[in-house]
Order: sequence, then C-alpha cells, then structure tokens
Amino acid sequence: MADSTHSLLIDAGLRLYPHTGYHRLSVRLLAGEAGLSPGMFHHLFDSKDDFVDQMLQRKYTLTHDGFLARVDAGAALPERLWQTITLAAAALRENIDWVQRLVADSGEGVPVIKHFVASRVDDYQQRVLALLAECEARDLLVPADPLQRLAYLMSSVLGPILIGNRLRQDGMLPAALAARFPAAVLSDEAIAQRLRWSLASLMRAGTPDTRDPADREADASAIPPLVADLVAKEVRS
Repeated sequence: MADSTHSLLIDAGLRLYPHTGYHRLSVRLLAGEAGLSPGMFHHLFDSKDDFVDQMLQRKYTLTHDGFLARVDAGAALPERLWQTITLAAAALRENIDWVQRLVADSGEGVPVIKHFVASRVDDYQQRVLALLAECEARDLLVPADPLQRLAYLMSSVLGPILIGNRLRQDGMLPAALAARFPAAVLSDEAIAQRLRWSLASLMRAGTPDTRDPADREADASAIPPLVADLVAKEVRS
C-alpha cells in the first residue's frame, strides 16, 4: 500500500511540476492530483524537499533510460561521441518544459533544484569531456582548451534548443522564424547538421592514423554513414 501510494504522489508531481514549478507545488495540490489526503504525503515524505528530490531522481531515471542509456559503449569512439550528444539533444527537446522549469527554479535559488541541476549537468559534461579527451589522445582534434571545446559543442548543438524555444514561447522570434523553428532547430536532421558542423571544425584534418589495422577496421565497421564524413581520418589507412 505504501509503495503504491508513494508512486501515486511521485507520478502526480511528475505531471504537475512543469506547470507549477517548485513554489506552487503544494502538498494539497499533490494530494488532490493523486486522489489522496494530505496526511498521506506527510506519512511518506519527511518534507517537501525530500519529495522533490525523490521526484527529480525518478524523472532523471526515466530520461536516462529513455535516452542516454542508449549510447552504445562498444561503438567506435566517433560514434560514441555522436550518440552522447545527439541523444542528449533529443532528451532536451522531449523534456524542454521540464528543463526550462528547472532552470527557472535553480535561478531563483531553490537549493534542492540547484543541487540536482548542478550534479546532472556536471555528470553529463564529464562524460563529454572524457570522450573529447580520448579523441585528443588519438590526435584527432585541433589544439584547444578542453572547456572551450565543450562550450562550443554544447552552445552550438544544445543551446539553440533551450534558448530558441524560450524565445519562441515568449513571442520574441519573428513569425516566419517561429513557424520554421521545429524543422529548422528541433528536428533530428537539424540537430545532426549542427553537430556535423561542430565536429568538422573541432577535428583535425589529415591527421595520420597510428592505430593498429585491426582497430581501424573495427572502428570503420561501426561508424554509420551519418557520421562517416566527420571521422574519415579514423578509418584512413
């Protein structure tokens, strides 16, 4: 009974939070959405922050399992980098209402939200930095500060989704641009195009491939056509 009641409240929070944010997410509102009495909330959670923390962890698990967990750890390095960024972009696009609400609450200084956002952003950035470091170790990248590379990739691929969508919602995009925004910015094709442009500028042209022939062959078979043009140096003998 306790587990099912707990799930009812968490599910209610998942539905309500993008619309209410932290400050308007009251116990009474949650209980009403879940069809329970407010007393059940206090029986299961130590505080509102305890509830919000558990709700956010549940949301992260759902998002991670649906997107980031799909990165193929056995794929070639360029493909792993490609998947890590494109799947994150898709996750951002599909959860944009959540992300914008989290950013707003974090900006207002809500501790439980700030901690969650900071920890998840750091986790993802460390994952991308590790992949870029691996690329650098293979001498695949033009010389640059690692954080500069990270900032360039995130701002060029993920930035337009977050910032552009907010501008569109606030009516700050011209009508012609707003009408084309989903196809020109949010679509899988648009995301892939921005990532191609970004990686093409970060990757060193004509770098000799010093890997063993067996590694080159394995990587070549794993690279999909979509990214083959970006990583030709990875499969060049």
